[in-house]
Amino acid sequence: MSTNTNKSNKSKWLHFKKNKEQKNKFDPHKAFLKLKTWWPLSKVSGRIFLIYLFIVLFGGFLLCIPGIVVNNDLNGYDFRWDYLTGIFTASSAFSDTGINIIDPSHDYTFWGQLILLILIEMGGIGVLTLKIILFISINKKISLSDTVVAQSERGNDVKSSTIELIKDGFIFLTFIQLIAAGVLFFLFFFSEPATQSLNGTELNVVSPYHNFIKSIWFAIFHSTSAINNAGYDLLSTNSLQPYNIEGHQAYAIQIVFLLEWVIGGLGYPTFHDIKRKMRARRVGQKVKFSLFTKLNFWVYSTLFVVGPLLIFLSEYSNQTNSLIFNYYTYDVDPLTQMPINVIVTEAKPTFAVAMDIIFNTTACRNAGFSTVPINDFNASSKTILSSLMFIGSAPSSTAGGIRTTTFAIILLSTWAIIRNKSYTSAFKKVIPAETVRRSFSVFFISVFILTIVIILIYFDSNGFLTPGIENGVAGELVQNQGDASIVQILTLITSAYGTVGMNPFTQHQMYNFGVLTKLLIILCMFLGQLGISNTLLAFIKPSRKTNFKYLEEDVTIG
Repeated sequence: MSTNTNKSNKSKWLHFKKNKEQKNKFDPHKAFLKLKTWWPLSKVSGRIFLIYLFIVLFGGFLLCIPGIVVNNDLNGYDFRWDYLTGIFTASSAFSDTGINIIDPSHDYTFWGQLILLILIEMGGIGVLTLKIILFISINKKISLSDTVVAQSERGNDVKSSTIELIKDGFIFLTFIQLIAAGVLFFLFFFSEPATQSLNGTELNVVSPYHNFIKSIWFAIFHSTSAINNAGYDLLSTNSLQPYNIEGHQAYAIQIVFLLEWVIGGLGYPTFHDIKRKMRARRVGQKVKFSLFTKLNFWVYSTLFVVGPLLIFLSEYSNQTNSLIFNYYTYDVDPLTQMPINVIVTEAKPTFAVAMDIIFNTTACRNAGFSTVPINDFNASSKTILSSLMFIGSAPSSTAGGIRTTTFAIILLSTWAIIRNKSYTSAFKKVIPAETVRRSFSVFFISVFILTIVIILIYFDSNGFLTPGIENGVAGELVQNQGDASIVQILTLITSAYGTVGMNPFTQHQMYNFGVLTKLLIILCMFLGQLGISNTLLAFIKPSRKTNFKYLEEDVTIG
């Protein structure tokens, strides 16, 4: 009897030991499932988020290596192994923004400029788009996973046409880019930029005039930068302003740039729709444009006309003192390197005024190139420009902002509420309620983020926001508290979020801004490139469906 009991106890002990060993044994499958549960990022948008983050961090490392970045006598700063500045520059290039601490025309060697060019191309076309184009060129099968991720990156509602849409957009943009580069080569070679402003200030220009090799490189780089709405240039610290000084105006260069960024800002689905329309017309069929294309064209064309008109009215209201309507002289503030003691000298020609307003107002939609300093516009004009930068251009394009279709849906939904309609419609199509709700979410989240960022930047860097003032007691220059600079911060932040690149602050100010300020600008550029929707989706996993919901209760609103 005891023998049977001992055997039974031994059997139980061995079974318990075996279960304990199995429990303690590492199971890779269970570990993966547990990690997947705790992993904060979603499958599709999270993958895009991580790819973009890695490119920015790695690009920032490359852009601070000695030999890539050089320490020159122009600015007096040493950017070698300055990783924060490297990340800032990589974020600006990859997001196709163009806001700089460093000056690409003087502070980078050819290899540094080439890295910038690659980052600009990757950011404008899309990383997953480039992968799919590579697979197409070598006849490799494209997985469903890559298709879904590319669909999220470049925007299309139908998975079956995503690859065709990407191919059409890439071919069209590449064709425009090559044609523009060929035209720009001759324009750069035969157009001489100004080396001084009208009051004799040196512009520190790197001129391609009558230089064959430099004209080729300038044509390739600037055509890429323009079609991708990047705003980067290799000419000077003053963008395209040397080609807009009296006696050196190169309006042909300005027009080529303008056409490129307008085309680049229309979006891949629009290019695909245009191709479908042309193909159908050849065989005698009729194909309607998608609602995306119609809304995009409607908003883009309206703002293309309304924007310059509003800026003209804003500047014309004080024409006598407007720096857009008049030439002027100025001194340079020793603390911030900003213009001070500005004196109006004579009126500009009417055509020059019109071209300055059209070029710079349309550039603020997505491009970031400028032919006049952004601070030449008055505070009212800068607020209008900030609004245009906040809206941006089309989704799935090379531009940022809340995007044209989001803005259109918000307007249409508001108009529907005013008319007491229970749904939002456009061009005889009803827009899904979920899309309307997400459009409002994108708008209000964007406003909230930018408001917080503006306040934090003022707290962190107010000492370097405005020109210095003279202390009446000590008789020396001291920093102003930046009370007049909220509009400038608004311009900078909306420029970063809209991936535009119009910067109202000097290189000296940008370098001396606090670490928090620089990180916040990087965040805005990153959000502008990835988009609020993709950023939110990166951290949102599909929710579990429930069979119940709470009771409704109405709330009185204003």
